[in-house]
Amino acid sequence: MDFKNVNVEDCMTLMILKFEEYSKKSDSDGDTLNPDELYGLAVAEFPTLCGSENKDKVLKGIIGKMDANKDKKVTFEEFMCFSASVAIAIREILKK
Repeated sequence: MDFKNVNVEDCMTLMILKFEEYSKKSDSDGDTLNPDELYGLAVAEFPTLCGSENKDKVLKGIIGKMDANKDKKVTFEEFMCFSASVAIAIREILKK
């Protein structure tokens, strides 16, 4: 894929839009992701990570850490921390 004409702001905007899309899938909140919405987003939107043989272990570990206050909801701030963790995992997979 050619990333020469993609800027970081566009990538960030896409992350915001994807969060909003998935946060409205199974509940009316729209400002948070429940664990099922987060897992669905991760499986659909992170094919490199989900193609890994360690997918379930990595995802469960990351998702388990996302709900910092244990309220069964993931805020946008928590989602961005999740995204950073996934980016780190993808980078490691791509290095191999």
